[in-house]
Amino acid sequence: MRIRMGMVMGAAVTMAATALVASPAMAGDVAAPNGTVAGDWSTRSAGFTQTVTFDKKGNVYGDAGCNRFTGSYRVHGNSLTIGPLASTLKFCEGRMDAEQSFLMTLQDATTYRATTKVLKIYSPDSMLRLRAA
Repeated sequence: MRIRMGMVMGAAVTMAATALVASPAMAGDVAAPNGTVAGDWSTRSAGFTQTVTFDKKGNVYGDAGCNRFTGSYRVHGNSLTIGPLASTLKFCEGRMDAEQSFLMTLQDATTYRATTKVLKIYSPDSMLRLRAA
């Protein structure tokens, strides 16, 4: 298995992946204990599932829809820093734009908001809404 290290770079990414656009928190969402990102999260984009796991040791990993990724993260208050990420190098027809958008949003993360059911990751250009898996 080949793995690329460092920032996952992509060509111009279209924002056609509307699943990455956030909606308000659902009624009944409750703040997560200590506002933690730790846990298993997922979203659906362009008909496929993308997953993220944040462990309590500062590791992050998951499935971007075609490729698996791994890296590290740091939380300070509501600030969130993710990366650099390493990713496998498979090509999946019709998934690459959404995958690159997903990975770039993770790596560009600046802040987050977590409840027991929803994790919102904010970057300067977008926001990723994940549900507890």
